[in-house]
Amino acid sequence: MRNLLLSAVIATSFLSGQVSAETTDSPFAMSIISGMEAYEDSPDSSLSKGVGLSLIWDDLRYDKTYKLDKNYFRVRGTYYYESDSEKYDEDRYRDSMDLKLHYQRPFMNINNNADHTLSFVGRYEGHYNSQQLEEFEQLAVLGLGLNNRYGSDNFYDLGLTLGLAYSEEEKDDDWPREAQGITEDELNRKGYGYYFAWSNRYTFGHSGVQLVLDYSRYDGLWGYDNDKSYTFNKLSMGAIVPLSNNNNLLHFMTQYIDRESEQDLIGFDDVLYRVAVEYVHYF
Repeated sequence: MRNLLLSAVIATSFLSGQVSAETTDSPFAMSIISGMEAYEDSPDSSLSKGVGLSLIWDDLRYDKTYKLDKNYFRVRGTYYYESDSEKYDEDRYRDSMDLKLHYQRPFMNINNNADHTLSFVGRYEGHYNSQQLEEFEQLAVLGLGLNNRYGSDNFYDLGLTLGLAYSEEEKDDDWPREAQGITEDELNRKGYGYYFAWSNRYTFGHSGVQLVLDYSRYDGLWGYDNDKSYTFNKLSMGAIVPLSNNNNLLHFMTQYIDRESEQDLIGFDDVLYRVAVEYVHYF
């Protein structure tokens, strides 16, 4: 992990040295990320470390707020390579990919306040071999979003999203198949449910440093065959630190993911921890 972090730091220093101190409004960015993840009940066998490269299109920079009747797209594609993958899964590849798409269009101000908006929201997340025990997973959401900004010098941004969602996950783990005789069809599940997200961001006006606390939950409540079910809770915390300007950002992140299904497939709680550091450069 030390070598991975060193590589990320060297790349960060190189990219930082290629930009001027001027800030642009370009939505296009690239990032380098280094991180690790592990299960709470099985840290020795499940510890995974790696580095990744992301391409980003973001119509809403991290310290901005939504404006009425504008279309906002936030797209992120990531390729991730692991130096250590899960030890007891022979089919787990070292490389993985994911795609995240967020669309939002504010259509109404609340109480004639331009900083309080109600929006149409669409989200999609697709992961291929990028979460442990998951071969493929996707989530699509349609709903409404409420975004409020408070403060004049320092800003607190509150975001709430409530929507209907479709979830699908394909599991490809050796242990349930070999030890319990459970087929891949039994491991996989797909269906519909409700999605809720709660976003909290506090930005210090003088330094531009932003503190982040996000929570999301999916409840699969209908459309699952054979009484299957799937629920997840995801808690994310972090900080965003501008470097030379707002075109060069350093992210520190930690994440807690708790996933539940109708049967215990792996013999312990499906609780995953992640930590990462990321450098983002806007062109």
